[in-house]
Order: sequence, then C-alpha cells, then structure tokens
Amino acid sequence: MDETQLLYSRLEDMICSSYYDGCSYMGFLNERECALCASYLKNRGVDFTIFGGYKNATRVFFAVGDDAATDFPIKALHISSKGSKELTHRDYLGSLMGLGIKRECVGDIITLNEREAVVFVRDEISAHIIRDLDKVGRDSIVITEYKGDTDSLGSVTEELSLIVTSMRADNFVAACINSSRSEAVQLITSDMVFINYTQVSKTSRTVSEGDVVSIRGYGKYIVGPLKSKTKRDRLVIKVLHYI
Repeated sequence: MDETQLLYSRLEDMICSSYYDGCSYMGFLNERECALCASYLKNRGVDFTIFGGYKNATRVFFAVGDDAATDFPIKALHISSKGSKELTHRDYLGSLMGLGIKRECVGDIITLNEREAVVFVRDEISAHIIRDLDKVGRDSIVITEYKGDTDSLGSVTEELSLIVTSMRADNFVAACINSSRSEAVQLITSDMVFINYTQVSKTSRTVSEGDVVSIRGYGKYIVGPLKSKTKRDRLVIKVLHYI
C-alpha cells in the first residue's frame, strides 16, 4: 500500500471512529497531506474542520464528527534558551526529533526572537517534552506550557497591492512572488501551490477574495478585495502576506 492509499485508509478509520466517539482527529499533516485529505473527505461528503493550534497554521489536524472543532488535542509549548546563540527552526526541530518524536507529532514552530520559540505538539507527548527536553543544540533551555494568546502568533504580515491581468492562479502566484508567469506555472505543476489547503492542479483555477494561497518557500497570502483597475484594465487587489 503506497503512502496515499495508507492516508485514505486512515481517513476511513477516522470516519468510522467518529460515529462511535463523537469526533475523531488526524494530524499533524503537511500541506500535501492536507490537500489529499480535503479532497477525499469532500468527495465522501464528510464535513471536517482544520486547525493547527493557531490561525493560519501550516501543519494542521483534521477533525470529523460532533464538536470536533472545539477540542483539538494540541498543546503549545514555550521554549526559552539560556544561551547566547541564535536558534533556528531547524535547531528546535532537530532537538525534538532527537527525543525520538515522530515528525507527525510536531506542528508549526514559531520563533519569537533569537532565543525563544513556541512549538505546537500533540497533547499526549507534551509532558514527555517538558520533562526530557533540556537542550536545543548545545544551549540549555527552559520549557513550559505556553500561556499567551496563540491567535496572535504567526501573524507578522505585510499588506501588498498586486496588479494582475486576471484572477487565474498562475497570474496571482506570479504577482505574489514577483516572477514571470512561466515560473509560477512551474511552481503549480510541481505541486508547490495550495488554495485553502487544496493542491492547485490547474493553472487556470480562479483565486477569489478570502482564499488562503500557500506557496512553498514564499509563505501564505490572504486574498483581499479588488481595489481598483488600471488604465489598461488590469486588476489592483489587496493581499495580506504572512511572512
């Protein structure tokens, strides 16, 4: 059984479990897995909710069933270094993997500054991490449950005004990353572009106001309203870029 079929099998188990337990969860999933799950569940006519611990998370849980949206098994942990070295996403992830934790048990890692980060993990492994993770790289750390407002995390944004000839996905992506249309097409055909957690398969797909467009290596873009048109009848749209 290949990875995609295994994922579909897990989804079927999750759907069956939700009938008996009221709700069922699967995660953390990456963007490709999210795209496959969203498509599969939509085709099955199953309602689902997506959440990764904070708004616009990249790695997320899927939930199906009653009350699934209110009780995701996710814990946010705050890590603070006692050292002087600047720690990176790779440093935090590597140290967590060094505890024998599987990648699917760790969600997004948000660096707050050079020596602090918030890590989203599965609830059932949070106590293990707090107890056993004492270093990131060579630096000693203090780790506690994060008590701050998670909705404010990952919200460093910039507002852009983009000019596009149309709201086709290839045109929009090209404008977002300031590249040629051919480069945008290459990203789409290489499975690097997602709209609302669904992988974009056609360059002609329309992007609409409110859509969340993820471009691997470039970040997320929230499509805003049409602001105006140029003299050449091109569209000027407002876009919020999560850096």
